[in-house]
Amino acid sequence: MPLLHTLPFIAYLLAGLLLTRYFLLDTVTSQHRLVVNLMLLVAVSSHGYILFEMWQHNGVFFGLTVSVSFVAWVVATLLFLTSFTKPIHSLGMLVYPLSAIAVIVSFLFPGSEGKLLSISIAAHVFLSIGAYALLALAVGQSILLSIQERLLHEHNFNTFVDKLPALQTMEDFLYQTLKMGFLLLTLSLISGYFYISDFFTQQLTYKTILSVMAWIGFAVILFGHMIFGWRGKLIVLSTQVAFAVLVLSYFGTKFFIEVLAA
Repeated sequence: MPLLHTLPFIAYLLAGLLLTRYFLLDTVTSQHRLVVNLMLLVAVSSHGYILFEMWQHNGVFFGLTVSVSFVAWVVATLLFLTSFTKPIHSLGMLVYPLSAIAVIVSFLFPGSEGKLLSISIAAHVFLSIGAYALLALAVGQSILLSIQERLLHEHNFNTFVDKLPALQTMEDFLYQTLKMGFLLLTLSLISGYFYISDFFTQQLTYKTILSVMAWIGFAVILFGHMIFGWRGKLIVLSTQVAFAVLVLSYFGTKFFIEVLAA
């Protein structure tokens, strides 16, 4: 594996391991956060440089594994930047190791160079990627929130629980991220309408149906929270189910077209 791919892979893994060590152990040096930030700066910079390779003179190379890698990079970068102003770096225990895996998978299985998107439709794709990234952060937050709630319910006040933000802060970030992700998903669906010349021949039937189902799911979640005050396990489980449908709509369809039906 070339150095260019090895660099973000190792940096993401080290950042994830250091964060895990911080949240699970009491004995951590005061320089921990500085080292993690340096690792992440290296990781997201080198990962982003690799992704520039998908830009070509006649379009954007956006195969299945490159799409996964791009989503991972956007999620990791968003988390890295947001963690400077919000206490959410605990999400890195989930996000950064997965980003490392995405880098390796995209290197080992780059896909066909023939899978090019025109520059015009790239705007729609980037809106979709932004929505996936924000909603992926929301799912990661929902997982940590469910763990935190269970440990608090069991009165298990360990080092991990003590270092997490307050439960209300965790919930507030979850809802804020859901709202922003839902907005981008809405814009993505609207923009996608202008690029569909033939709904059936472009093999978009199942993708569109599943995307709309996911959109309805997120709309119900946000509506239920704002109007009826839904929270806790109901919101957590609903968010994870809606996101699973969204992932299936894009990556599931892409996997079928590029791998199974190739």
